[in-house]
Amino acid sequence: MFTRITRRDFLRLAALAGVAVTAAACAPAVAPTTEPKAGEPTEATTGGEVGFQGEILFGVAGYMPTSEQQNPDPDAPQREVMNVLRAEWEDLHPGVTIAFMQQPTGDYFAWLDTQLIGGTGPDIYQIWLSSLNSNADKGKAVPLDAFLEMPNKYTPEDPTPWKETFLPPYLTFAKVNHWGGIPIDLVATGVYANKTMMKEAGIDLDTEIDPNLSSPANWEVMLEWCRKVQDAGYIAMSAGPGIINQWWITGVLSDQMLNNWLQEYDVLNYHTDVMKQLQEGFISQEEVVHAYHCMELDVFNAPEVREMFRIIKEWAAYMPTGFANPDFGAPMDLFLNNELAMVWDGTWSLRTILRDDRRQFEFTSFWLPPVTKETSEYAPDPPILPMGVGGYGSTSYGLNPTTLRRGCVDECVDWLMYLTTPVNNETLVNEVPGLIPSNKKARALPEVTNMFVGETRLALGGNHPISGPYSWFGWQEDKWGDVLRREETLYFLGEQDADTFFAHLKTEGDVLAKDVIRNAALQYADDGRWDLTQWACQPAL
Repeated sequence: MFTRITRRDFLRLAALAGVAVTAAACAPAVAPTTEPKAGEPTEATTGGEVGFQGEILFGVAGYMPTSEQQNPDPDAPQREVMNVLRAEWEDLHPGVTIAFMQQPTGDYFAWLDTQLIGGTGPDIYQIWLSSLNSNADKGKAVPLDAFLEMPNKYTPEDPTPWKETFLPPYLTFAKVNHWGGIPIDLVATGVYANKTMMKEAGIDLDTEIDPNLSSPANWEVMLEWCRKVQDAGYIAMSAGPGIINQWWITGVLSDQMLNNWLQEYDVLNYHTDVMKQLQEGFISQEEVVHAYHCMELDVFNAPEVREMFRIIKEWAAYMPTGFANPDFGAPMDLFLNNELAMVWDGTWSLRTILRDDRRQFEFTSFWLPPVTKETSEYAPDPPILPMGVGGYGSTSYGLNPTTLRRGCVDECVDWLMYLTTPVNNETLVNEVPGLIPSNKKARALPEVTNMFVGETRLALGGNHPISGPYSWFGWQEDKWGDVLRREETLYFLGEQDADTFFAHLKTEGDVLAKDVIRNAALQYADDGRWDLTQWACQPAL
């Protein structure tokens, strides 16, 4: 079980790493002869050259130390590691200081975009990694390609290029032309499991989780676990938001059950503003709609689609009453109260589980197993290992182009290298449980290590290769998503049969399959991207 590291413990660990860090640092412990003024150059501490002197403004975001916050929430997690790391780094770089920027109120993303366009804002800013990579292509972030080809100077014993020290799918995550961001952590989802309850039901997770998969051997084994737990008098499984209110399970199963679509329907790879590697080998929403209108793909009668929903319905039989409601049947409360054996949730819930005094049991986690022929004749053979729901959607930092004008790019990159050594990255991220450190050699907390496995399997670009049902004729958040949620709820609860379920989807889907073209095709919408002249037919709308 995780024990929160103290400031004293961290300083001791940092001291052990200090020999290597100091030897590699760009600034040996040689103080300038006079106190430099902010922005004034002085004798650099290497080679007699003049380097940046002054203040770097750092948009630290979620890792803001509690002691630096203007109005800290007394009930929020306490953070101080970033403060310790800053003090150490500044000691190695006389004349350079790092100021932590307070998060602005209101719409952060609109504010940030305004700053970047106007040539203002923090020197180092935080946003999603995909956005930073995109910003590097648009001139809103400094491309970091050259720096990433070099080793991290603070790990001189490791000649690996910096870019290769990060966990997958960093090297392929939403990158078109440039890398624009340095990741600090990842988020992942998976199944938390009550080891004590499972053992009472005759399941020893220490031996029955396949170490090569970090999951049960296959889907049928997981269902057998559900049956045993239910027979023992407990609720077996909850998929949290992922079975009705999110795309999680249909996304994970689509990659497996609909994989045969790639060979036939992956035909619209003409977009010049997207790398071929991010188009070929993926079934996009456009390709599903194209196949529906032009290639006789009837998604509502396709046996592999029907089978996918049948598998989910069978699984739902082991879930708590209320699993289809907005609160998903309160699965975390059931889990902590020793009433529920397994709950699909995210790394973000780890802190809650560790701290809640209702929990009187040991727990672990695992990722979803592959679907095999034991479950369905439509399962691929050999099976396709399920991809993750998560990835680099949390904290990543990039450089404002103003750093080029200010002459502090090297110092900003140096700071990011310092944050992403194995020791520093591990201690920073694990100070408050909930995320996976980005460095390959940094250890995640053992309770969530298995959850990350799915992220190692994400396809090029950090994506799932098959566009799942929630995006076929709209998006999860619009009318199509509402239709799908309503109809699958009735089906999973046994209030309508499969034929009725798919008939209702088809009735509304036929209309929405035309609406999505009107909204997405450049022939109909000013901001459209689909070019219907590339299609095999011209749909009658």
